[in-house]
Amino acid sequence: MRTFIESLLKRKSLLERTIAKAETDLRSLHDLGNYPDAHLEIGNSKSKTSMYIVSEQTEGRRQYIPKKNIDLAKALATRSYIERFLRRAKDELAALEVYIRRVTEKSPEELYSNMCDARKALIRPLLVSDEVCARMWEQAPYIHGSSYPEMKIYPTKKGDLVRSKSEVLFADTYLDMGIPYRYEQELRFPDGAVLDPDFTLWDKKNRREIYHEHCGKMDDPGYRKRFMEKIDIYRRNGIYTGKNLILTFEGDGTTLNMKEMRTMISGLFQ
Repeated sequence: MRTFIESLLKRKSLLERTIAKAETDLRSLHDLGNYPDAHLEIGNSKSKTSMYIVSEQTEGRRQYIPKKNIDLAKALATRSYIERFLRRAKDELAALEVYIRRVTEKSPEELYSNMCDARKALIRPLLVSDEVCARMWEQAPYIHGSSYPEMKIYPTKKGDLVRSKSEVLFADTYLDMGIPYRYEQELRFPDGAVLDPDFTLWDKKNRREIYHEHCGKMDDPGYRKRFMEKIDIYRRNGIYTGKNLILTFEGDGTTLNMKEMRTMISGLFQ
C-alpha cells in the first residue's frame, strides 16, 4: 500500500509541475498577435499538407498559411495542444487528490490494523498494511536448516545462534535497520533442490523474499566450489544477484566493509 501511495504522490507532483509550466507557456501564446480566438486546421492530400487559420478575423473561413508563416502554425498548434492538455491534466489531478485523501484516511488495510489483538486472533484479514504483513511473515513458523547445528555458537541481538562472527554482524545489521529476517530457512525448489540460505529477508516495500548468501572462505577451493554450485541452483530457479539474491565474500586478505554493506542494503530495501 505504501508503494502504491508513493506512486500516486509522484504522479500528483509531476502533474502539478507540468501544469504550472503549461500555464506559463500558454500565457506567452494566448494573444497570438491579431488572432486571439484563432485555431488551426490541417488539410492532407497525397501530394502535400496544407495549413489554414480560422478565426473571427477570417469570418469563419479558412485562410491559407504559407510556409513563410510556419511560426504562426506552430504557435496555433501549440496553444491548442496546451489547452487540451491542461483540461485533461487538471481533471486527473483533481481525481488523484480526492482518491489520495480517501485511501490515506480510510484505507481498507487500516481496518485490521486498528483492531484489538483479541479480535485480530479471530479473523484472517483480507488486506493488511506493509508493516502488518512484515510482522505476520516474521512470526510465521518455518523449517530451519538442519546441517551442522553444533557449529551455531554465536548469539545475535535477536537471539539466534549463528555460525560466524560475520553472520552476527549481518543479523544485527538487519535487525537495526528494521529488515525482518530468518536464519537458515529451508528453501525447496520445484526441481527438487533444497538449500538453506544464510539469511532469508523480507522486502516490506515489494512484499517478497530476498536471499543472502555469505561466502566466508573464498580461499578454500572445496568451500568455494560448493558455494558456486549453490549459486547455480539459485540461478536455475530464477533467483539472481541484483534481483533477489545478495552475495557477500570473505577470505584471507579480504574483510567485510559493513558501512558499504549498509549503503547497499538501504538502496535495495528502502
